Amino acid sequence: MRKIIEFFVRNPLFSDLLTVFVIGVGIVSAFLIRREAFPVITFDIVQVTALWPGSSSADIEKLITNPIEQDLQEVDGIDKLQSTSIENMSVVAIFLDPDETTDKEGKDDVQDVIDKLEDYPTEAEKPNVFLLDSSRAPIIEVTIASDDLTDLELREKARDLEKEIERIPGVAKVVHKGLRDLEVRVEISPQRLSHYRLSLQEVVSALSQQNVSIPGGIIEPKDLNSPERLVRTVGEFNNLDDIRNTVIRANDLGRPIEVKDVAKVYYDLEKAEVVHRTNGKKSLSLTILKQEFADAINVVDAVKDKMETLHGGLLSGLDVASINDMSEYVRRRLGVLTGNMAIGLSLILLFLPILVPFRFALVISLGLPMAFLGTVFILYNTGVSINLLTMMGLIIVSGILVDDSIVVTENAARLVDEGKSPRDAAIEGTAQIAPALVASVMTTAFAFLPMMFMSGIMGKFIKFIPLAILIALMISLFEAFFILPSHVANWIRFSKDGSHKPGFMDRFYGPIRKNWDDFLIPRYMKLIRKAVEHRYWILAGAF
Repeated sequence: MRKIIEFFVRNPLFSDLLTVFVIGVGIVSAFLIRREAFPVITFDIVQVTALWPGSSSADIEKLITNPIEQDLQEVDGIDKLQSTSIENMSVVAIFLDPDETTDKEGKDDVQDVIDKLEDYPTEAEKPNVFLLDSSRAPIIEVTIASDDLTDLELREKARDLEKEIERIPGVAKVVHKGLRDLEVRVEISPQRLSHYRLSLQEVVSALSQQNVSIPGGIIEPKDLNSPERLVRTVGEFNNLDDIRNTVIRANDLGRPIEVKDVAKVYYDLEKAEVVHRTNGKKSLSLTILKQEFADAINVVDAVKDKMETLHGGLLSGLDVASINDMSEYVRRRLGVLTGNMAIGLSLILLFLPILVPFRFALVISLGLPMAFLGTVFILYNTGVSINLLTMMGLIIVSGILVDDSIVVTENAARLVDEGKSPRDAAIEGTAQIAPALVASVMTTAFAFLPMMFMSGIMGKFIKFIPLAILIALMISLFEAFFILPSHVANWIRFSKDGSHKPGFMDRFYGPIRKNWDDFLIPRYMKLIRKAVEHRYWILAGAF
């Protein structure tokens, strides 16, 4: 290690260029790195989704869900299966055992099974296999409220707003709440039924008999290479006029009696199961999900800009509000992180010159932004985002990043005062305390290292805290061992006799440092001597 330290000290240009490089790429990475609330992780669940338009839930279960479940029994590493069969769609959730397989291996095994399915309905769409993860996380919720519009009008406004938001770059999906589906209402008049001598059951039977989709069996080809074909009888209604023109029966004169003769047919909203209100007004809400590699803050800002743009048009007369804004948490944590770094630098430059010359404090302060920006550079290039967890790790470690730099610089300054040349003092001072410094940093690193190996979903989240801490600690240690000695030896001005040449700030801090050396240090040394003399009592008191 001593030879490496000597190389950096005797090649100051290389050290300076490396410093500029780390800070430069760190600043660039800080602008490019993805910012989000939580990191993207997988949940050890593989989902298979198959669509078969026009099929019943019974057909879905028999021809799609059951065969998939049976074939998946051969796959290793599956903890359990859950399936749902509804009209037009089958969903099979495969819960993986993380102790037996990885997410990627489990997904690949499931995909192999799906690709080899036999007797799969040709009319059905090819099943989609994907891992459930946290990539499409909600980032903001937008509500529109009004008591002046009808429910249908408010629904149309929400639909139009949904289309506008989906066009925003970085938006993956918009999920609506309180947006009731349209349904067809057939409002039968009792008087008209009596007039035509009809019963309610006759109307219901006529509608049900002419709105059908019935499987008709399977056509088996003689050629074994040809696919099987399903036969289905389809007679579904396509619009309101189809319902209105449905014949119930003929009257005594042979004239057909249609549904429109006895009922009003119109669209209406389904019955509300939950009432949504915002600030006392009926409302609908849209939850925006971002794409996996989109920046949460940029997407939220784009959504808010779009809302401002539409305020005088589409959203005119509506009360618009943004709630559950996850980007606010990211902004606050970023504010805490940058604030900690600014306060740390200020305290270093304000109080450290009391103990060491100001230029030494200036050199020490360079280690803090270098550690932060170097960490951001590594996180960006490894695909890790700036999120609440990585920022928490950086906030935790921010108070100890310059400790090693302070120790190295102080020891080098001591050797200069003893008569060594600046270069020899920087090399010797660093080499003397290297083992103790490594042990100190490793003690801190090992305290957080077990968090990297926690299992389960929580472990996948938590590991980003120690990841940021360990990267920052290693960069800080590298800077203190190799770059800092070069700066101490080559950036600080020394007199011909080897002593530090004071500058303006040193003349300002000189009286304070003299009082520190003359008043506090002797009393502190006296206290230490007494503590050593009564070491057993001190140790007993510590417990």
